Amino acid sequence: MAFVMVPHPVGMITEDEVVEKADAAFPEILKTATCWRPSRTEIPDLGKPPYPADVFEFRGTYAQVNELFLNQGWSLGLPIVPPTVDRVQEMLTGTSHAASEVVWDGVPPRMGTLTVELVAALGVMAGCTPEHMPLLLAVVEALASPEYNWRAQTTTTHPVAPLVLVNGPIRHEVGVASGAGAAGGGHLTNVCVGYFINLLGDVVGGSKAPDPDKTDQGWAGNIVATVVGENEEANPWQPYHVEMGFMAADSVVTVAGGSPPGNNSDHSSTHARDLVENLAVTVAGQRAGLGCLRDVDGFLLLTPEHAATIAHDGWGKDDIRRGLWEYARYPYRLYPGKPGGKSAPPFTCDPPQEWGAVSDETPVPPMDAPESIHIAVVGGPGKHSQYWDGQFAPPVSVLVDKWR
Repeated sequence: MAFVMVPHPVGMITEDEVVEKADAAFPEILKTATCWRPSRTEIPDLGKPPYPADVFEFRGTYAQVNELFLNQGWSLGLPIVPPTVDRVQEMLTGTSHAASEVVWDGVPPRMGTLTVELVAALGVMAGCTPEHMPLLLAVVEALASPEYNWRAQTTTTHPVAPLVLVNGPIRHEVGVASGAGAAGGGHLTNVCVGYFINLLGDVVGGSKAPDPDKTDQGWAGNIVATVVGENEEANPWQPYHVEMGFMAADSVVTVAGGSPPGNNSDHSSTHARDLVENLAVTVAGQRAGLGCLRDVDGFLLLTPEHAATIAHDGWGKDDIRRGLWEYARYPYRLYPGKPGGKSAPPFTCDPPQEWGAVSDETPVPPMDAPESIHIAVVGGPGKHSQYWDGQFAPPVSVLVDKWR
């Protein structure tokens, strides 16, 4: 297959500029279409089985090992724990599944094959211990589900990174932090599982910037994904996994795709309606930057004190969703992608037909329906909540116990 490169930018330009770029590229397009012939290349050995993984011997200091892994593209720049044969074998004791089992037959975009053995090796590199193996394998199952659409999330220009929510007894079994600073550092399980996720995406999936990961700027979530437990003990409503149809005693991992979160700092509201109206400002701010009307799922991580304020007035999660959906609207004219607006294709989008007649001042909801807003309680004392704007796919929840 042949390609003709068109220089950036290709978005946020006028129609005349689009025509100018097309005219400039046309001679090369014509030449490629009429003269290109495939070159003779060496065909890789596609018959090599994914198990067992290759083993090599290296002698050197810890710093030299890390330099080797970075230069080979086997790490992200953060230090790794060398995945020696003994360490990987020890990690494998954390699950009853065979080391040879393929758990992801093609990690996009490179389509590398992921076995239980390779999960163990990446887990070692990220600082995980054998007790983390069921959690790692459950995360892999969620990431690999077609609904999650990992390929889109790991190759886009958008700064997307997984948000992982852990529910049930596994939180306490392996030390998943759910209270103060849960999304920050100092919590081994949260951090090492987050690092594992991005090692998986970059090393096995091959998604490194600038190619094929096209993220413009990236963010810290592309190095260590955010992993938190739900603070079920401080949750005045049903835990998230119970809402999703699981039993309270089930250990469940939920993986969502999210943009960098927006923080809400409401230290003043004492009633549910006032607080939800304030939270809606954060939701609207996160959504307003999208150039196109499209439905995505978002995740609201409420601090326990915000949750308690809302619950005190008798509001449930459905009330919060409806409130956010109503209060987070802003005028249609602010969408750069509206027909006749500021955007060039493909980010020009018509409003849904069920809206009827639409003017520049029509209030636009943040998503198609309130049900697209997911809610969990995370964190410790304080008045800060986060909204994660979803991208490309809804959250996916899976059971952990099958991977023990």
